[in-house]
Amino acid sequence: MIENQSPYICHLFVCTNNRGGERTSCADGGSPAFKAAIKQEIADRGWKGRVRVSEAGCLGLCEKGPNIIIYPHKIWFSAVTANDLPEIFQTLEDIMGK
Repeated sequence: MIENQSPYICHLFVCTNNRGGERTSCADGGSPAFKAAIKQEIADRGWKGRVRVSEAGCLGLCEKGPNIIIYPHKIWFSAVTANDLPEIFQTLEDIMGK
């Protein structure tokens, strides 16, 4: 095993867990579309390679979802809607400016 330092300033995990309607899940709130929009905005801002966006399975709080977390900054957004994406990008701008 080789321990490495992350090449990214921050890493977003977007829960896209889908339980097929059996129980509430983050995908019910449109999280797959949020992930696509976030990835596109990251590319448009030239942050690709410095900010990573990954799809996550269940983060354990689907009933409060959709959930998006930013590591290593310990920022967790719950109950995300499309209207919240500008605030998430503002948070990323603040992180990138540091």
